[in-house]
Amino acid sequence: MNGNTLLLRKRGLRRGCLGPKMREERKVRIGPLILLAFVSVAAWHPVAGQELLKKVPVSVKADKLDYDRTNDVYVAAGHVQIEQEGLRLEAERVVLNNRTGEAVAEGKVHLRDKADVVRAERLEININTKAGIIYNGDLFMSKDNYHLKGEKIERLSETRYRVEQGTFTTCDEGEWYLKAREINVDMDRYATGKGVSFNMTGLPVFYTPYLVFPVRRQTGLLIPEAGFSNRDGFLMKNSFFWALSDHRDMTFYSDYRRKIGHGAGIEYRYANSRDSEGKVFYNYFDTFDLTVRRWEFTFQHHEEFAEDLSARIDINLVSDESYFRDLERKLELRSRPYLDSNAFYVERWDTAALYLAGQYSTDLTQENKTTIQKLPELRYTIFEEKIAGPVHLNFEGSAVNFTRQEGEGVQRADFNPRLVAALAGGGLSFTPFAGARATFYDRSATTTEPTERKYTYAGADLNSRFSRVFGKDVERGIGRVRHSIEPTISYRYIPRVEQGSLPPLDSVDMVDPQNFVSFSLINRLTARYKDAKGFRTYDVMVFKVAQSYDLNEAKTGPAAEPRSLIQGELYFKTPTMFTLAASGNYNTYSGRLASSSESIAVKGDAAQVDISHQYLRDPRTQFIIAGAGFKLGKWDLGGQIWHDVENRKTTQEEYKAHYGSQCWGLGLSYITKPGETQYLFTFELKGLGTVKF
Repeated sequence: MNGNTLLLRKRGLRRGCLGPKMREERKVRIGPLILLAFVSVAAWHPVAGQELLKKVPVSVKADKLDYDRTNDVYVAAGHVQIEQEGLRLEAERVVLNNRTGEAVAEGKVHLRDKADVVRAERLEININTKAGIIYNGDLFMSKDNYHLKGEKIERLSETRYRVEQGTFTTCDEGEWYLKAREINVDMDRYATGKGVSFNMTGLPVFYTPYLVFPVRRQTGLLIPEAGFSNRDGFLMKNSFFWALSDHRDMTFYSDYRRKIGHGAGIEYRYANSRDSEGKVFYNYFDTFDLTVRRWEFTFQHHEEFAEDLSARIDINLVSDESYFRDLERKLELRSRPYLDSNAFYVERWDTAALYLAGQYSTDLTQENKTTIQKLPELRYTIFEEKIAGPVHLNFEGSAVNFTRQEGEGVQRADFNPRLVAALAGGGLSFTPFAGARATFYDRSATTTEPTERKYTYAGADLNSRFSRVFGKDVERGIGRVRHSIEPTISYRYIPRVEQGSLPPLDSVDMVDPQNFVSFSLINRLTARYKDAKGFRTYDVMVFKVAQSYDLNEAKTGPAAEPRSLIQGELYFKTPTMFTLAASGNYNTYSGRLASSSESIAVKGDAAQVDISHQYLRDPRTQFIIAGAGFKLGKWDLGGQIWHDVENRKTTQEEYKAHYGSQCWGLGLSYITKPGETQYLFTFELKGLGTVKF
């Protein structure tokens, strides 16, 4: 007889009718009995289940255990318990016919596999065919919180099941459920139901004689989305999903807006391997009142050829600069000034990297005919290559072809080697550096003759850190706190370079002369905090002040203003609730604030509030973004406002309310912006999906 060696512990009946021999421990060859756990998650997935059965022993306890050697039948009766590494089966009686492979468990059958549970009056299984039946059973699968009940749950094969008089829900309290006369499930394809009713709080809401829905990732229509706005009118979005294979799929989109037009889109997604994946998306929109056909195209691909060799493609194109402003709802998309497309190939070594890249930019504020593109760019970088002692070499070199739709193209080569030394001692760190830069162009800004620019530069950083630790660690909360003071003095020198003949392409072409000293001081409080998860270290507060002094400007005369703006930054955070961040630039000559930004966020279990403010003196700009959210029982309420202080107008308001129970929810959102108002209603059934109106 095949099987694992199991340890059986027999115990006497409560009335004490069994003798001492019946209470002793002994080992018996009875491995096939563990296949009674077919109703566990492992048994519903036979490959994983069989691997488990072959390796892990099983403990069986019962008031009485008999073996009929003639018929090869095991019988366990009275408080039967079968345990196997997290799996536990309880029943009043268990019978296994080892010859036919038929097994039966009956009487308050209860099986637990970790968090998954099966309860039934009776279960039957054929170990050889893997077919089985559960009578008056209740299955709970914790991963997705699925509850399945049925008078008869039958396993026809490894992937096919039938349920008679069954119900399905993700609710622990049965707030909603699907009830069917018969349910047939193919785990590789679809589930079908006959005589299906959808019930809320025990009352039938609708009925259908037949229902089909995918069990796995399957081809079919997705839940539509409907809505209304005063700009678009009635709108309806439909999607069709096509599962091409386990690693490839497509989605077809339809976007109807009564006042604007109709759009259609297609998206293709693929995953060739863990290191190769991507997607392609194209959307076409036909507007009613314009002759222009509007479209959007995106292509993304990521490829890891080896640990040090990779490539990425991210292409984003639209038909015109107003595409997002006219067709998108999200403010961050509507307000984008540029849309960039990038592609690069990179090979990395320990201290070097080689890039082959290309960048195409779409100007969303005006026509794109004069926008400068980088097609292509070759870049080579060396970082911290040790030369001798504390001296290291850094190098950046690039060759770029610049092009545009209108105007002449330019080719540029740039070389920038730099030597850096890292010296430390006596609590100080001193890092001097020196470099040279040469940039070559195939044409100047005004002629077709080649031009060039060459210069040398140097600088140094001197910094230190003084710190002291206060307090001691505690059982809970903030313990030790380190106060650090970090002063830094820096010097930068770049001579005045003649560059009037250079074509202005990007930041490489504009080099300002530098001869200044910078001072900065950082005050930092770092705390050790302990909670239920253990110790963690974080910055409670960081306060930085910095200013520079321009030595060249100081020589220009009495009206010189060599001092730069005073830059201040403050960051403060409590362990769990409060965060403050602020920055500002102050002009010491005018005595006015040049720019500032502040943000405050308070997040608790029942409420959260966040406010941010941005100010710029020239050009005069000032914005406030404020939001709040509250949790009242099962209700989540929230809102956010974008306000232009300078122009005294609100650019967008958004309010949301959502009710969420354990297994279902509904929500309502209201969005208003100049010239447009939107309403959106959502109804969600966890485990089935979300409907949006």
